[in-house]
Amino acid sequence: MSYKSNIDTFFFVGSEKLSLVLFKDKNKKIFQKEFLFDEHIKRENLDTLIAKFFGENIIKVEKEINRFINEINLIIFSNFLSIEASIKKKKTRDRIDMRDITHMLFDLKQQIKENNIDKSIVHMRIKSFLLDKKKHLTLEDNFECSELCLQINFICLSDLIVNEFSKKINKYQISINKIYSEEYLKEYSHKNEDIFQTATRLKYIRDENEVHLVKKTLTNQGFFERFFRFFN
Repeated sequence: MSYKSNIDTFFFVGSEKLSLVLFKDKNKKIFQKEFLFDEHIKRENLDTLIAKFFGENIIKVEKEINRFINEINLIIFSNFLSIEASIKKKKTRDRIDMRDITHMLFDLKQQIKENNIDKSIVHMRIKSFLLDKKKHLTLEDNFECSELCLQINFICLSDLIVNEFSKKINKYQISINKIYSEEYLKEYSHKNEDIFQTATRLKYIRDENEVHLVKKTLTNQGFFERFFRFFN
């Protein structure tokens, strides 16, 4: 087996089913396995089912594709906390520029973390920009204003939940690359996409307003990713 892989792996823990899905070359689905819950599934059995389903199928798929899976992307249906926050900056130099936005985002992220010490930020997205009190959904490279306000949505997940899933997955020498909220993926899905296709698309076709929190060096990086990927 080879450790080198261009395959994206998604493990979905939903309210009605478990799924393990693999994509090759960004959009070619090469494996999908599902387990549907019945009405008798209880919480004490769910943890055992998750561990068993993942263990059996990750070994199976590694044999099928003749490659080791080193990391997976986790999609969960609930238990997320959404926090709406904003931060304002007034001009102190000739103009407000990207350096100011960098510091604003970093400062606000630190405030959210300090006030939610038991949670991890899994999504951080700029909902809108107020340039001199005028609302914009995106921002041009050469913007100018005297006052800037950023309205940001943070999606957080309990560290306890993150650690529980990490323990189950680390048993197979696999780490969690990124955690997605199912609701978040559905909000940004395109027509006829399932949540796995949406997650894959968002990974490679960057949302300009999302601040990417995963440490990765990628080509064709988005406008904000170029500035903020070092924050973690």
